[in-house]
Amino acid sequence: MRSKIVELEAFALDDEGRGIVRDEGLTVFVDNLLPNEKGKIKLDFAYGKLKEARLLQRLTSSKDRVKPLCPYYSKCGGCNLMHLNYEAQLEYKRMKVQNLLHKFAKIDFEVSKTIGMENPYHFRNKIQVPVKNIKGKIETGFYEINTHNLVPNSNCLIEDNRARHIIEEFKKTCEEFKLEAYNEDTRRGVFRHIIIKTSRYYQQIMVVFVTAIDEIKGKQNFLKAFLKRCPEVTTVVQNINKRKTNVILGEKERILFGSGKIKDRIFDLDFYISSKSFYQTNPIQVEKLYKTAIDLAALKGDETVLDAYSGTGTIGLCASRHAKNVTLVEVVEAACKNGIENSAINNIENAEFVIDDCTKYLVKHKDNQKFDVVFMDPPRKGSTNEFLTALIENSPKKIVYISCNPVTLARDLSILKDKYEIEEVIPVDMFPHTSHVETVVGLYLKK
Repeated sequence: MRSKIVELEAFALDDEGRGIVRDEGLTVFVDNLLPNEKGKIKLDFAYGKLKEARLLQRLTSSKDRVKPLCPYYSKCGGCNLMHLNYEAQLEYKRMKVQNLLHKFAKIDFEVSKTIGMENPYHFRNKIQVPVKNIKGKIETGFYEINTHNLVPNSNCLIEDNRARHIIEEFKKTCEEFKLEAYNEDTRRGVFRHIIIKTSRYYQQIMVVFVTAIDEIKGKQNFLKAFLKRCPEVTTVVQNINKRKTNVILGEKERILFGSGKIKDRIFDLDFYISSKSFYQTNPIQVEKLYKTAIDLAALKGDETVLDAYSGTGTIGLCASRHAKNVTLVEVVEAACKNGIENSAINNIENAEFVIDDCTKYLVKHKDNQKFDVVFMDPPRKGSTNEFLTALIENSPKKIVYISCNPVTLARDLSILKDKYEIEEVIPVDMFPHTSHVETVVGLYLKK
């Protein structure tokens, strides 16, 4: 291996928030280096190719650099932009979307200012942490960057404040009953993860114990002691995952206490949340995200709407109050069942859930069912060529695309742009202090 040390200045941030520098024509990405900052950087080469770039010393500081409030920031891989002030984070996300649209879709469009938070801390309503045995004690926390080394964390600054007390009392109860964490090497032990879901509106809390075994020794007494310490918990679920895998949840689960679900509210609608159902993790920003999407749809009340990739129906059901009828299509049966339940508790009668693959559904009905407006919120991998082709043939007047990945968003817009005009591109910051950004795009049919 060959190494060299160079002094270089970053001129931009990449998609993952790393500083971009150039050395003799080579583009290099460096953690914790902001634009206009110069650093002493060690470059390691193997077989003629760059293997690693590491910042040894920062020589200058950007006006946008701040000291991260989190004491675990240098080790935990959760928040990678906490050293950048929040206004600069929002501008970084705006430019990230704009640059990726240009790079992958050849679209030069002035992206709107990112919709941010007034207080970008303690917003996350879903907390899932691994459980480990460290020096004879049960610990929880986050994995160190690119490792499975647990960093114990007693105060995560993006979690709902209520979660920390529950986690600490869980650890004390485990110690009291001599219940150990699961060991990946020996495949012995009980607890793999603890998941906490909180309701902001109704103040309800769900705790999910992910275990490697079916029966917890002294389960009833353990549960009674835990609930005595945490009376704010309204339901407890045990999820059993015996597989040797990094996937957190297993297939089998049982309700240990309460109803097995909690309820939260978006706008004036209630939504049930189960242990496995998807629900936006930032309840403060979710109304801003959905309001942005519904505003771009410009619904007048007489439209036929399709909500593709609908999940549990949060977007489509929120839009149903402004439309004639909404068809919600989702391939995951459990999500559809949750959506039907959510529709019922809100007395929504103009929404129909369909269990089907979105692409197959639209191809199947492209000739006999026309939509005025289509909401689409695909997974990170984006949509499919077949879906987009069928969508173009269906020719809705409006498309509102909600994306969690601007790379696949740009790819899909490159297909839609010949027939659809972009009205507005609006990033929404659902995950402060990270490089992740949600984007809402409004498109209208060209005449």
